[in-house]
Amino acid sequence: MSVDAHTMLLLSNGIAFVAAAFLLIEWRSLREGFLLSFALGFLSIVLGCSLAPLRQDGSFLVGIWLSNAMVPLAHMLFLHGAAAFTHRKLPLAWLLAPVFCAILTAIPVPGDRDQVMSLVNAAGVALLSLRAAAMLVETRRTTRSETSMLASTFLVHGAFYGVKAMSAFVPGAFVDLSSYSGAMIALSLFEGILVEVALAMSIAGALRRRREDRVTKLAESDPLTGLLNRRGFEAHAGAARAGNGALLVIDVDNFKTINDCFGHQEGDRLLGDLAEFLMTRVPPTAIVARLGGDEFAVLLPGIDEAAGLGIAEDLCTGFAARQSGSNCGTLSIGCAAFHGGSQDLDLAHLQADRGLYEAKSEGRNRASRAPRHGSGIFPIAAVG
Repeated sequence: MSVDAHTMLLLSNGIAFVAAAFLLIEWRSLREGFLLSFALGFLSIVLGCSLAPLRQDGSFLVGIWLSNAMVPLAHMLFLHGAAAFTHRKLPLAWLLAPVFCAILTAIPVPGDRDQVMSLVNAAGVALLSLRAAAMLVETRRTTRSETSMLASTFLVHGAFYGVKAMSAFVPGAFVDLSSYSGAMIALSLFEGILVEVALAMSIAGALRRRREDRVTKLAESDPLTGLLNRRGFEAHAGAARAGNGALLVIDVDNFKTINDCFGHQEGDRLLGDLAEFLMTRVPPTAIVARLGGDEFAVLLPGIDEAAGLGIAEDLCTGFAARQSGSNCGTLSIGCAAFHGGSQDLDLAHLQADRGLYEAKSEGRNRASRAPRHGSGIFPIAAVG
């Protein structure tokens, strides 16, 4: 069964319109910049396909030149969408690529104008698509299947248009743009339909993944401090359980007194300040969480107990310098080491709790590790 070029053009137009409508609806809900760029790209294809039938009435300016100019414009918008998706900024030259293509195809040239126009447009689309593919490959997001599909789609599409540009003057490839005659024209329409479907599916997959990430982040984050909560801490600590490291359990001294004397708003401010302080003072590999109330935890992968205790002492000294009151709102920290395995990390947490009690027993505003004698667990809740 053969399908004529006009039918494929109509099918391409319909797919692009549905994709644009879907992305615009999602953009209104999520306000993600890349959605708007891809939606406008699909709308450019819709406009180009809608104008294309006018070429049969002999309209070169609208039916051929303007219709074909929509193709590089759409791919520039796709490139802009890929940049927004990967949080990259495009140089101005890439944004002006459709303008260069439109100017070049408008200049009268000796020879066959159809072939020259096909060469310029195909080369422009190839460059824009391959740049989008490279940008997606460079980002870490390509470890996810939907982004890999998006990068692969642009890569194959760019390669196809590179071949199309090189075949511009091959006999029979481009015969007449006004009547869609030529093997490469029909092949381009078919390939365009496949690309539209692949792009729409990839973007839909990326949207699903981002929604899942947002739900996970909300479930694992502490709303007051922005740190991990207990659930998030346990999830992120899973990878560190197999190695060695140190665990710090942190408690704010006299936190109940601060809330009673100055109000819960001051207590919340202090917790937020502590979260910011911890994130700026611990190593980049550390996992920091608010476990609940005024209790925080810091997991230090690859650090032994002695080094962990040194970091804890630095935290006590540094945070005390930020507080105006004496021994009020300062930190007591317990430190313990772990040597691999989930049970060992759980034991380290108990040992760090014992160290925390020891620090409070010795006068607060200090760091300590669990005493080496005895095996009982001290009543942590009895000390504030």
